[in-house]
Amino acid sequence: MNNPFDKIDYKFGTEGILSMYMDTYQLILGADLESYSKQKNETFNDNNPCHIYFILKRPKVTINPDSFKSRGKKVKFDFIIHHQDGYGIVHLNAEFLEAKSKLELITEYPYNLFAIMEKEKTHIFARPSTLIDSNGISDNINPDILNYEVLYIGQAYGKNGKRTAIKRLFKHETLQKIYTHSLTQNPESDIWIMLTSFSQADMLLSIGKNHINHIRNSYKRDKNLVEHFFNNKGFKISENQKINFTEAALIKYFEPTYNLDFKKNFPDKKHKSYSECYKLDIRALNIELDTSEHIRNLYSKKAGNKNNHSAMFNFENDSDRISFLDMYE
Repeated sequence: MNNPFDKIDYKFGTEGILSMYMDTYQLILGADLESYSKQKNETFNDNNPCHIYFILKRPKVTINPDSFKSRGKKVKFDFIIHHQDGYGIVHLNAEFLEAKSKLELITEYPYNLFAIMEKEKTHIFARPSTLIDSNGISDNINPDILNYEVLYIGQAYGKNGKRTAIKRLFKHETLQKIYTHSLTQNPESDIWIMLTSFSQADMLLSIGKNHINHIRNSYKRDKNLVEHFFNNKGFKISENQKINFTEAALIKYFEPTYNLDFKKNFPDKKHKSYSECYKLDIRALNIELDTSEHIRNLYSKKAGNKNNHSAMFNFENDSDRISFLDMYE
């Protein structure tokens, strides 16, 4: 980290940083999106809507019906992890203490959904692709193979924020294109959707009068920035613009294959979709995604493979202002 106090003669004495962090997320297999939309949603609601979404890819996971063996209350079966170089096998054991008679496996091709039943009673009904992410399951293959590759990042806001990501995805041309490409080019993969909501956290940094070029007379500008910050308990940015620059920053950071805009030109003063940041003269934006509570990571070729992704962007490239990006690096 570079020390901002090593330099004097800054243009301004106070700079602001805007931070957007992912506070809620939910992963859904693409094939389950329609049924998910019909359920009562306890993760997202009017007070915590999901406006930013990720389209992801990872290997298919299926159950091998020929591997199923039942003895008393215990069963054994295998999951198959499909990938370009072949497949991996995960051996599983389970015990159903309430079972009183023979346990049977119920599944049909393509074996991506199964139930273990006892006569009319269902003991488990699940997708292998979801169950394999349980902390209670240990596998005998490289766990990195089951991480999620970021293919596309998008947003849905609409008038007054009423349109959510779920509604947007039903008629999403890029999602349909990804499905088609996956079927023809990556049949061993599943498409997943990650719905997210981001929250705002802000910070001011004041460096003191000894580091300011007083000839520039920046007192009024600094005073206005500080008053705005404390009067509004942070930076007052419209919800629509927050979604716009969060999406743009995420695209710049991950550079997903199917995104075209913002890969090379964020931030840009010409983009009116986040003009409020320039109007307030906010110096920098920080974004953060923490999925460490989940057993798998997010990755892209540019961003790498990890469970905590963060990035800093300076809105202005002025050499005579404090650089949060330099401090961050």
